[in-house]
Amino acid sequence: MRWLQTEYLLKGVYLGLILYAALQQATVPQLGWEALGRVNLLALAGLVLALFGAGLAKVREGYGIRGRLLIFILFLLLESPTMVYAGILGGTLGGIAWVHQLLGEQVELQQLFVPTILGGAAAGLAFGSMRQVRHRLTRIGLILGLAAGLVGGLLYWLGQFGDLAQRHHLADRTVFAVQILLSMPFFYLLTFAGHEEESEIEVGILCASLGLGLGLLTNEYVQYRSIAFVLPLIVYFGYTTKVLPGLRVLKHAFRGLSHAREGRHRRALLSFRRALQLDPNNRLARDGFWDVHRSLDLNQLANDPQTLALVDLDLCLQRAGSLLLQAGPTTVQLDESQRLLDLVLRLQPNLRPAVEYWRAVADTHQRHLDEAAEELEHILDPSHFGPNNPQRQAILLSAWQLALLLHDDLRRRVGQPQLALPGRRMEAIAAVERHLAENPNDPTIWGLKRLLYQDATEAEYDAFAGAGIAAAHFDHEYVQQLGLALIDNDASWQRGGEYLRMAARGLPTLGPTLFVQIAQAHQRAGHLDAARHHYELAKRAGVAIGQGNLADAERRAYFGTVKLLAEDAQARGDLDAAIENYHLFAESERSGLETLRTLADLYEKKGDALSAMRVTDRALAAYNPKDKDFLERKDRYYYSVMPDRIRAALDSVRPWFDFQYCVRKSRSILDARHTDVEWLDVAHHLIHLALVVQPDSREAKVTLAKILLRYGERDRAIAALEEVRTPKPEKFASGEDEDAWFQSCQLLSDLYLETNRPDLALPCLIEFRQSSKSGARTLYKMGQAYEQLGDRVRAAKCYKQVTAYESNPLAPDAEDALQRLQEQA
Repeated sequence: MRWLQTEYLLKGVYLGLILYAALQQATVPQLGWEALGRVNLLALAGLVLALFGAGLAKVREGYGIRGRLLIFILFLLLESPTMVYAGILGGTLGGIAWVHQLLGEQVELQQLFVPTILGGAAAGLAFGSMRQVRHRLTRIGLILGLAAGLVGGLLYWLGQFGDLAQRHHLADRTVFAVQILLSMPFFYLLTFAGHEEESEIEVGILCASLGLGLGLLTNEYVQYRSIAFVLPLIVYFGYTTKVLPGLRVLKHAFRGLSHAREGRHRRALLSFRRALQLDPNNRLARDGFWDVHRSLDLNQLANDPQTLALVDLDLCLQRAGSLLLQAGPTTVQLDESQRLLDLVLRLQPNLRPAVEYWRAVADTHQRHLDEAAEELEHILDPSHFGPNNPQRQAILLSAWQLALLLHDDLRRRVGQPQLALPGRRMEAIAAVERHLAENPNDPTIWGLKRLLYQDATEAEYDAFAGAGIAAAHFDHEYVQQLGLALIDNDASWQRGGEYLRMAARGLPTLGPTLFVQIAQAHQRAGHLDAARHHYELAKRAGVAIGQGNLADAERRAYFGTVKLLAEDAQARGDLDAAIENYHLFAESERSGLETLRTLADLYEKKGDALSAMRVTDRALAAYNPKDKDFLERKDRYYYSVMPDRIRAALDSVRPWFDFQYCVRKSRSILDARHTDVEWLDVAHHLIHLALVVQPDSREAKVTLAKILLRYGERDRAIAALEEVRTPKPEKFASGEDEDAWFQSCQLLSDLYLETNRPDLALPCLIEFRQSSKSGARTLYKMGQAYEQLGDRVRAAKCYKQVTAYESNPLAPDAEDALQRLQEQA
């Protein structure tokens, strides 16, 4: 069984013994007070004997009283819980036996002995299990509930709520109540002496005992009955909130002091560590803890790893630091700090950076500046401990403060030479910024920050972060403000520009305005190439972020920059640069139609008809579809682009290519009946472009066939039309697609009849007959085909249907054909 459970079990047994003793004393009124005295005197005697025996044992172990008897007794209570428990429980049990001899045989009362002891043990275990409840309010509620239930049950059992008092012969309630109240100091001593820390549970038991005793004493006085309820609650909450936390700490601190006084360092460290866990700011525990550390002899502890493991090295460093940061530490304080630093370094060598820093501080106090400078150089040099050493990183800022701000000789010997070395300034800046990120309101660090940033250069920034990369742990907003304060100053604008370039690395969304300000400063100074370079940087910053992600001021700066660069490149004859920048400016809502016209001109000068064609289509679609100049440009550019050029860039061309323009323009040339071959060449070229973009277009293929017929290439035309007609699609993609298919049928039928191939013409005519555009002409052609095939009956039927169209010009020809067929018959 764990000691925690054993303690609560024994506490419960003691409560059972007290309950039995109180019943025993209250049974016989004549002897009740004498019995009460015997039980409590023997309990006290048992405690005294137990402490005497424990004291002898401690003296043999080397502990001494040394004139402090009260402190020694408290120490015995804390360090001898077994003896204390044995003395109190044994004394109480002996008192009960003594009273039993006094009272004689009382069978009914004796029958209660075992049940009360077992009941008390069970209650003790129940209270002990409540320590497992982590939620404090829940634990307090359970404690109060269980205590109230036990008290109420006892009061009911004792006749406070019925006639049970007569059954149990409780003749003297006052003696019973006094015994319950007298047991409280002994129970408190059991709690105080226990290994486990005092908790709300023991306080709850004590307050329950107080409530039980007061309830019995005030039973006859109605006006005082509420005291039995209110006073225990006040005591409980007052003690647990105000007294108990401090008493827990004091208990461990007292143990630590006692062990430390006798040289038991391991036990002292354990006690002080627990006290500091409960209250890190407890002065008694902290001072005692340091006293133990100061008294440690590392040579003696070399073979005692358990004690060494208890040494708190972080607190040793804090203690050493607190001693060394005083205005003028004494020799004693300096010696103490050196001992603590030696202890830390011996037990944990990886803390050497922190130890060397505090040694540098100590050497500075003692005017040992050569040693202090050497120790600081070790910390500031990343190659000594490693640039990413966490212990070095933790102390680096303090080292820079000491080297640059706190001592003039150290600044001359260490700080300034170290800053001049590559990477040191940026590393110091990073240390400052890490500290400010965690402590933004620390005013003591700003002096060092201003000192470091005032001479920071772009070369140092690039070497630390890498070209084009933003440095981590660097205040880009701060250098932006430094740069803005200098950029308009004729004497310091170049330094301001350097600050702004560094700022732009970490503030990319402000890049356009920052670089524009630098460019304008170069312009004022007449540095045109440098100005153009910074305008380019402003443009790149905007492109990298995306103009849609820029704030209004940044957008204005960005678009103003690309317009300026475009006009400058155009004036210099740099077509590629001008085109690039005009394209970027075209994304602005302020660009408009003329920007696209300029782009088309530039592409035309460059000989890039395809790009000029794209810009033209964009201008007509987005701004003015009737712009005469752009319409003329469209005719010119579409005729200038070769099909192979379209085919090579098909994926990028297809989304914007004006397919319908090519088809419409080709048809308009055919419909105009141009006889010049040049016009047919235009139509042929455009329809080829259309077929490159949409090679399966029936509409374009039919138009191509018509052009080929104009060229006189009948066979190629028939082949193109057959490609359209066969196979017939199950479903047409559009109305134009369906019309093209029916046109192919109609044209093929005419061509086959002209070449005396009625067998091929007839299927085409039958299929065209399904078109809404078929009529008398189709019937007449079918009649001709049947006639040529020798099918006079079907031919006559078709001709006869034509004659029904009286106003149709083919009606007379159909009449003649019918007559001819009759004559042949």
